[in-house]
Amino acid sequence: MSQAIAPDPQASSPQAVVLERIPLLQKVTFGVGVSTENVAVGFLTGALWMPYFNIGLGISPTLLGIVLMILLIWNAFLDPFVGNISDNARTRWGRRKPFLIAGAILTACVYPLFWNMPAGLSEFSRILYLIGVGIVFFTCFSLWAMPYYALQLELTPNYDERTRLASWMTFFGKVSALLGSWLLAFVTGSWFINPATGKGDIVIGMKTACWIIAGIILVCGLLPAFFVKERHFGSETSRKSREPLWQSIKESASCKPLWALIGITFLMVFGSVAVTGLGQYVGIYYLFHGDLAAAAVVSGWKGTVIVITGILLIPAWSWLAVRFDKKNVLFCMIAFTLVGHVMGYFFLDPANPYLTLIPGVFESSAISAVWLLIPSMKADTADYDELHTGRRREGSLNAFFSWFFKASLSCATGASGLLLELSGFSVKHAEQMDGVISRMIGIYILFPAALWAIALLLTYWYPLDRAGMAAIRSQLEARRGVV
Repeated sequence: MSQAIAPDPQASSPQAVVLERIPLLQKVTFGVGVSTENVAVGFLTGALWMPYFNIGLGISPTLLGIVLMILLIWNAFLDPFVGNISDNARTRWGRRKPFLIAGAILTACVYPLFWNMPAGLSEFSRILYLIGVGIVFFTCFSLWAMPYYALQLELTPNYDERTRLASWMTFFGKVSALLGSWLLAFVTGSWFINPATGKGDIVIGMKTACWIIAGIILVCGLLPAFFVKERHFGSETSRKSREPLWQSIKESASCKPLWALIGITFLMVFGSVAVTGLGQYVGIYYLFHGDLAAAAVVSGWKGTVIVITGILLIPAWSWLAVRFDKKNVLFCMIAFTLVGHVMGYFFLDPANPYLTLIPGVFESSAISAVWLLIPSMKADTADYDELHTGRRREGSLNAFFSWFFKASLSCATGASGLLLELSGFSVKHAEQMDGVISRMIGIYILFPAALWAIALLLTYWYPLDRAGMAAIRSQLEARRGVV
């Protein structure tokens, strides 16, 4: 994550390279911002949703999957509206900052409501409560997220500096992921003992932890608003008329390179998230015979391995992306993940549960692919789009991408409960039957492997590379000058 910028064939002079450098403080504070999504949404939908509401409160996993799918669809539905509004905003504070401030504050305020559900509700009432709170929460979060990721696309026109910015985002994303990997162990630990059982209780734990998480959301969400400067506001965008929503969607849908990135991301995320809960349950019921606390410790160590490996590899992946181009490195990262995940089958051993840490080294590449190279390549598609539309439409493009990203999350979370049901799992049995365990393991290994193999093909066909982007930038600057 060095600040030195290698010569870029897109840059017209050494002075241009200096102007394209993002100051270190802005890189760091913007990178911290990505933790807002990981903490607010990642913890909720990944580490906590099924263990808390299914194991802790006893709500049906199928119903929980459907609820989460509804909430993520709602979030995806909002994104194009928020992205278009942000692109068209003309305030004295810029196109992004007002939304970042309001979204961060509101998201932090609503988050604790998930974990302080009124007592005595029926299961149907609990479902309605989750839907109601979730709709408000994801509305607030979309208000923050769309301007944040739009801001990322506009911070620099430099092909490689975009990757370096994404490196900082990936670093802080992995730090927050490290916290998330230990969150379940923390909230089920000895700090939160249920007097009736004498064991750690996730429900009791989250009633305390939710306030800490809300504080982290607030701080991380506000930092980009206060320290990061918008690049295009006040120059190119201020001269353009406001673009209607449906025209914006139509133009985004015509951006062919964006569709390739959408497909790759959809398959990577769907394959990973759909079996996240199943992977947790394989650990709980196969490796530890129903002991949630013990399984959470191993899960925490595996998450630590994934994060630390990912952090250590950030400089290497970034250097390789500069040396061999983003597209080629992305292909290698997905292949690395695919091979490592399939190998994980041979490390599922109840006598040696810590062997499951080994596949974590490979799985770190999947997270890096989505958070390191895809955002950098998405910024390239904004230039491609401007060449064809004549507009800087970072918010609309990101919203269009985000719609499918969240569609993958909603489909995957809905599928997660169905896959668990398909395996024959029942929360009523501390010891699952052998046939159930075998089906759980088979689905956990093979389902994502098939999707990631398709993602490899889409990466191979991705059209934009360094030479192509240099040509696009030359045409843009000849048409509207250097911005």
